[in-house]
Amino acid sequence: MRVGVPIFLFLAAAGFHTALTASLESAEKEDTFVGLEQLSNLQKRDQEEFEAAQMSATDDAHSEDVQYLEAVQDENTEEENDTLEEGMTDRDGNVEADQHESESDEDVDCMRQKREHLEANVEEADETTNLAEVE
Repeated sequence: MRVGVPIFLFLAAAGFHTALTASLESAEKEDTFVGLEQLSNLQKRDQEEFEAAQMSATDDAHSEDVQYLEAVQDENTEEENDTLEEGMTDRDGNVEADQHESESDEDVDCMRQKREHLEANVEEADETTNLAEVE
């Protein structure tokens, strides 16, 4: 019986140690899982903020492009009007006025082509933005 008591105490201590170690490992795994879950949530939030900032930057760039194209179109329209007014004034003149008028007509045609080209670019930019928003 004297030999049995120390063996019993040794086995009890070993069992207690094993149970305590398993408990600590379990708690550590839970902490790791909770930490990973929080990290995952932070990554998701960061990704959403990044995408929102990217969309905002795209919208800002698009609006700047549209404003620039509208300004260029307004300038072209003003130049066309000035050219047409000059052509009307010169037409009442002499033969040189007829030559100038044909040149101004070519300029007007050139301006119209530029305006149509700019409008096509604006439409293309709108389509690109719409496609980016869909993605």
